Formats: sequence, C-alpha cells, structure tokens
Amino acid sequence: MSEFLWFLLLVVQTAAFTWVSRARNSGSIWYHAVASVFSNGIWFVSQLLLIGMVAKPGMPMEELVRIGLTYVAGTVTGAVTMHYVSMRWLETGKRKVGAA
Repeated sequence: MSEFLWFLLLVVQTAAFTWVSRARNSGSIWYHAVASVFSNGIWFVSQLLLIGMVAKPGMPMEELVRIGLTYVAGTVTGAVTMHYVSMRWLETGKRKVGAA
C-alpha cells in the first residue's frame, strides 16, 4: 500500500474517531451508534494494513520515521476536518454536542 493511500485511510480513520467522540456527547443514541460502527470498522481495517506495513524485520529508521510522520499528519488532518464538518453540517437538533 502506498503512503498516500495510507495517509487517506488515516484521515478517514481519525475523522471517524472524532465523529464518534462528538456523537457520544450528543443527545441521539442512533447518531452515536452509526458513528461508532463507522469508527470501529475503519479502525479494524487500518490495523490490518498497519501490521502489514510496519512488521518488517530490519526496517531502516528513516522509513519508520516517515511512516510515523505520515501517521501523525493523517490523523491530525482527519480529526480537525471532522471537527469542522461536525460543527458546521452534522450537529443540529439532538445531534448537537451538549444537547439532551
């Protein structure tokens, strides 16, 4: 798997995690359930791919650093993007964070 595709998967994974974290604080059980299924499904797939990428004996330190930087960049991008999308378009009515 290329680093760019992994980066995109990380963006989606962290966006899903941010979504489920925010949905947990909403007043809607169904909203939280949908976000949770999405988040956990993406996490499972990403772990399968990560094991295949990183678990290589003798991998050079430079490659590990590059993988780490890709991970951080992808997860931060996903978290901040989903926070914005949630506040702007997803959270209305009972789905709004803090709504009861």
